Amino acid sequence: MTILTIPITFDKSHLITIGEKLYSESIELIRELVNNAYDADATSVRVTIAEDEIIVQDNGSGMDEQGLRQYFNIGSTEKRQHNRSPKFNRIRIGEFGIGKFATLAACGRFEVTSRKDNFAATVTFDKEEWEQSNNHWHLPMRLEAPEILKTNGTTVKLNKLYKKFKLDDVERRILEGVPIKAEHFEVYLNNKKISARFLAGQRIPVFEGSEYGIISGELILVSNTNFIVGGPGIEIKVKGVTIKRDLFGMEINFPQLNLLTGEIHADFLPITSDRTGFIKDSPGYHEFNKVMRGVLQRVLHDIKYWQKQKEKKKNRRIVNATVDKVLNALKKNPELASLIGLPVSPEEEKQKTEGEILPKKPRVKRTPAQKRMVSKILGPSAVVARLKIGKKGISCQLDHFGQDSPESYTESNIIYINLDHPLYVREAKNRERLIVNVARLLTQELTLLKNPKNARQAFDTQSKLLKDTLIDTTP
Repeated sequence: MTILTIPITFDKSHLITIGEKLYSESIELIRELVNNAYDADATSVRVTIAEDEIIVQDNGSGMDEQGLRQYFNIGSTEKRQHNRSPKFNRIRIGEFGIGKFATLAACGRFEVTSRKDNFAATVTFDKEEWEQSNNHWHLPMRLEAPEILKTNGTTVKLNKLYKKFKLDDVERRILEGVPIKAEHFEVYLNNKKISARFLAGQRIPVFEGSEYGIISGELILVSNTNFIVGGPGIEIKVKGVTIKRDLFGMEINFPQLNLLTGEIHADFLPITSDRTGFIKDSPGYHEFNKVMRGVLQRVLHDIKYWQKQKEKKKNRRIVNATVDKVLNALKKNPELASLIGLPVSPEEEKQKTEGEILPKKPRVKRTPAQKRMVSKILGPSAVVARLKIGKKGISCQLDHFGQDSPESYTESNIIYINLDHPLYVREAKNRERLIVNVARLLTQELTLLKNPKNARQAFDTQSKLLKDTLIDTTP
């Protein structure tokens, strides 16, 4: 048996194809260049985007001749073998050694100028010349005087641009794809420092262990999805870089999770070569997915609690504001207060209690639904406000009684208002309409306190009281 060997060949034109097709968005090339500076222990990176040129300049460790040769080594394992930077001990982001060719997705020519101590040189990659040089695999390297750069560092210039980038898009991608919060690291875009944005909301710390590594970060619950830059979802970061936003499919059954953002760090996760996704059939990702779904299940309970608390605060503001309006209306109309059995002055209260024996109120037969409202124990989302007239007090309680229960009911000087009634739910979408609705129910129950026999009189009394509650007639 004869065994022959065949060579593995690589068409040099494919190098350009890799660069052009490596990322789904060509804007990723800027993120890649900034992260290269981070890996090189840079403390400052300046990105300049002009009409015909893009420049990324850093003050990192720079490269000597050997470093430049390594830089253009396709698929180099240098960063995987030495995954910590020498000065700041940073976890290096680069892994595959092909990201620098992503520049070819936006330009026809790029230059890399680097200085390390007394060595400085410029390497040029021109796409047109590369394609015309047949089997020539070398790039021109021009030696420079070290003074070409003020300090050690690297400058990458992109020319012959055929794609344009909006500054807002570049800033967003740098915020997501660069470890912008790292110590001793600043990024400037056209001389403007890029800083991490503060997002207001309920903060939830996360720190979970797994057999593959630590899962940590912070989730933020916001009140409106419009506040989330880049759309809802948790930023999943590996080595400080956002790989993707995810809610692990749970937002389909629990849409309230769309109010959740924040960032989770899991450096052990295996990522795809274009850094836009994870290798999902890996054991590490399966474990991560399981842990995060458990975290979100716990967070769901917290979200429901906070939403109830938010609803409670909103209802308290509404009922307090409405009670004040009703009280002012009664004070302006003493005759209405007397008509419904609520004296507004101490003298009237004294006359009521000392000069008159009040007849015993007839027992009112309640429906089963009304009995459920009255007998219900004060729930955690209940709101109670007190309406004090003279020495008498009327309490107003807003609570969840079920959508089939009455809108409102009064028992033992307590006015119950049902938060679950379809009418209340509909009116709750607008603050002014909700105030009108609560005022309507309060005035209705107040008018019925003395069990008026004349329906017309009851309606007229409520109409007058409601008008003075909602319309300020003070000159």
